[in-house]
Amino acid sequence: MTSSPVYRLARRRSGMAHFGLGPAPLILVAGGFTALIVLPLLTGSLVVGVAVAAGCGVVAFVPVPGAGPLYEAAPLAVRHLARRTGARHHWVAPLPLLSGAPAVAVRPGDQARRLLPPPLRGLEILTVPRTAATGAAHSLTPIGLIHDRRAGTLTAVLSARGSEFGLLEPADQHDRLAAWAQVLAHTARDSGVARLGWSLWSGPTPPSDHLLWLHDRQPGTATADHGPGQAAEDYQRLLENAAPALIRHDLRLWLSLDTRRLHRRAAPLDAAVQAALTFAERCRAAGLVVGDPDSPVDIAEALRLRADPSVAATLTHVRHTLAQQSGAISVLAGIHAGPLSMHARWNAVRIDDVWHRTFWVAQWPTAGLRPGWLDPLLFDASCVRTVAFVLEPVPARSSRRRINADAVELESRMAVRERHGFRVPTHLAGAQAQVDEREAELHSGHVEYGYLALVDVAAPTLDDLDDASTQLAEAAAFAGVSEIRPLHGRHDLAWAATLPTGRVPARGLLR
Repeated sequence: MTSSPVYRLARRRSGMAHFGLGPAPLILVAGGFTALIVLPLLTGSLVVGVAVAAGCGVVAFVPVPGAGPLYEAAPLAVRHLARRTGARHHWVAPLPLLSGAPAVAVRPGDQARRLLPPPLRGLEILTVPRTAATGAAHSLTPIGLIHDRRAGTLTAVLSARGSEFGLLEPADQHDRLAAWAQVLAHTARDSGVARLGWSLWSGPTPPSDHLLWLHDRQPGTATADHGPGQAAEDYQRLLENAAPALIRHDLRLWLSLDTRRLHRRAAPLDAAVQAALTFAERCRAAGLVVGDPDSPVDIAEALRLRADPSVAATLTHVRHTLAQQSGAISVLAGIHAGPLSMHARWNAVRIDDVWHRTFWVAQWPTAGLRPGWLDPLLFDASCVRTVAFVLEPVPARSSRRRINADAVELESRMAVRERHGFRVPTHLAGAQAQVDEREAELHSGHVEYGYLALVDVAAPTLDDLDDASTQLAEAAAFAGVSEIRPLHGRHDLAWAATLPTGRVPARGLLR
């Protein structure tokens, strides 16, 4: 009898240079030792050398809550202070709120940039009409693409929903995961694919959908004392009792193409739509429930929901008009996709009337994982929460270089310990085995991905936001996540990276 497979996540590459230290702390430590020796000789005072050496040690090793070591937090603090000094931490959309106000002549491109906050500048939603090849026979709703002018990418968004994965037998769950691995492997080999990911929004929701469904069916059966009428009353009572625990989930997959990697004669919009349709077909073949690429209205509603969770009740309303049912017009009449205001603080960002705080999963579990291990972080959402994953394929040549570099580093560290008679710790031996497994998987045709996870919590007040952050830390610990870190000083940029737009945060987080 064979044992079921166990999944492992590689530890984050920390860029160690020597003695287990990165380049920046290594330079600080070397500078501290040099100052400890040289400054007393030059100044004749040992106190000066000790003070400078101690300062270098503090900058290299003392952590700042939510911002990492002091040498990493210092640039963030300077940036935050500079923004506050220049009044660039607060932004309001220039909407024509006053009738009769004098119009200011601006170019169309400048007006589009002014309607979006700085973290979303350069994004625009394009409309691509459907053709016979893209499903015009069964839908007239256009396909929406997000164009990032800064990065030169086109991103398609696809709606997805849960399936019966949690009810499957363990063997069937592993088969589904293997099929998803094949989807990732094939997608990484497509020309032009820059990255892909998903964004799961979860939050409490009123039972309006269920009540509307019940209201449509109850009038014809409400006269009976028993049977369907009694069942309808019992169901309504059940909804009333379960209303505080009802959670709505909104899952969006996205796929970004780098237009600079496409063939010179390829039409970027057609290539992006075709890549999205191919990705959707692969996901369906792997057992995922994925729809066609979203329309511009669907994309705008998804972005607005993540900026202002209060619109969730509006989105659950039935589409009354034909245009709303077809997706040509949003039920969010008069509201555009982006936020109307943004106010950035060191430890949070206020978007419209909601406070947001974004966390970064800095270290993943190192033990073996089973299917469903991340469920506490995904589904146990007592507050408004967005979990976003970004996956970026690593070229095979870069993967081989990384594997060789990791193998040489591990072998040298183990050799130094053995030479001096020190015990080789288990984590080094396990890391060596993982490097061997990665090399075998690479030769088997699998593709390595750089990945990161961001978790955004939202609340109406800062006190509620602190409570939601505490609940998130407990859920992450229950899932086995060893380190989750708030991205203080850059919550506005991190929040933008949780949206299904294809925009990613700093490269240092993606390893």
